[in-house]
Amino acid sequence: MSTTISLQDRELRRKRTEVTRAGAIGNFIEFFDFSLYGFFAVMISQLFFPTISPVAALLATFAVYGGAFVMRPVGAIVFGHVADRVGRRRALILAVILMSLATTLIGILPTFAQVGVAAPVLLLLCRLTQAFSAGGEQSNSYVLVLEQSAANQRGRNGSWLVVAVMGGVVSGILLSLLMESMTTVEQMTAWGWRVPFLIAAPLGLLGLYLRLKLQESDVFKAAAAEVSKSDKRHVPLVQAFRTVKKEMLVLFGWVALVSLCGYILIGFMVTLLVKFEGYDMSSALGIMAVGFLLGIPAVHGICRWSDRVSRKTFAGFNAAALVIWAIPAFLLIGQGPVGATVAITGWIIIMYPMNLVAGFAVVELFPVDVRATASALPYQLAFAVFGGSAPYVATWLTSSFSSMAVAYYVTIFAVIGIAVAVFGLPNARQMAVISTDGDKTLEDELDDAKAASLR
Repeated sequence: MSTTISLQDRELRRKRTEVTRAGAIGNFIEFFDFSLYGFFAVMISQLFFPTISPVAALLATFAVYGGAFVMRPVGAIVFGHVADRVGRRRALILAVILMSLATTLIGILPTFAQVGVAAPVLLLLCRLTQAFSAGGEQSNSYVLVLEQSAANQRGRNGSWLVVAVMGGVVSGILLSLLMESMTTVEQMTAWGWRVPFLIAAPLGLLGLYLRLKLQESDVFKAAAAEVSKSDKRHVPLVQAFRTVKKEMLVLFGWVALVSLCGYILIGFMVTLLVKFEGYDMSSALGIMAVGFLLGIPAVHGICRWSDRVSRKTFAGFNAAALVIWAIPAFLLIGQGPVGATVAITGWIIIMYPMNLVAGFAVVELFPVDVRATASALPYQLAFAVFGGSAPYVATWLTSSFSSMAVAYYVTIFAVIGIAVAVFGLPNARQMAVISTDGDKTLEDELDDAKAASLR
């Protein structure tokens, strides 16, 4: 008997490890790909928008960066529908293929000097494809991993998804630094900037391999079985708006803060250091790399600690910490490399656990049968509106006023985040499998599904 239980435990751990790896690799690739564009924004502006002033070219580069985010909600609808109706596995396989392909293509695009106005057009098309695939990636990876985790282990399991996001960013930084050190300015402009984007191809193959091995979760299978028995199968998006629109608004509010802070960090901080504070690119990337390398173990520990406190407490603690830190952080950035490193490290340690809060909300706000769609749409709408605009708005605020204007901008959102944490986010709970049946718990639905399979 004990041997049987031991074998079952080992099989369960093996399955969860596979699921976590498959979810994490997508987060790694997404943020590796997206961060590269932010790190090379100054160079991209020179190569793809050379006929306008440097500031205007930079703004145009960030306009492409932010404009592409309009495709995230479209991707959320498409991939959310696939994930809820066909399966999480297929949606995530398609997402990782498209993301890797689009990023690889950026690495081989001709520049303005070679093909004229077609260059920025092609750049925009690649960015649109990246954003479309991202719409099906991050929230669905949380669905994949956390809906297969016990409520009191979601912080531990989800911590690896957050670390993967950070690993993707720091890998982009280190690879960029490596290319800076190995090439001259002329070589970097001619071909060196392309190499990091081309790394997306083998990463995508690894992600595809890991996700092809996945199986759907028991809760998804139970939901699919219940939906298939219905005489009138609902459309997940329509059902989500009918049953959980208030919960979708709560998730939107929280992710607005997460995306704003995240893309100010990876989409604007290097530009702030180079363009406005006078650092060279290598120094700026070095400061970012040290911040992430110091932050990763701290964030991992904080995320694991989240299983020991209520969700509201954890979320409110992080939002309040950002209220306290935002203004000092931007003051420190102007005080030399040490001050900038301290500022960015603190930002990282406070901001990244907020991603885990969003992951909790994805599985604890929504029933299983509409979970992917109901979470992906507000998640990606928030990224489109606030994350996509963050580098552009931050650049404009800094050039028009000072970097402190960005600090006040973030502080306002962090105060709103405290209210969302206290009044909107739920504490840990299991959700019903079917959105139309609010009386049955998830365990009841699973028992019904297992009983039906034995008949």
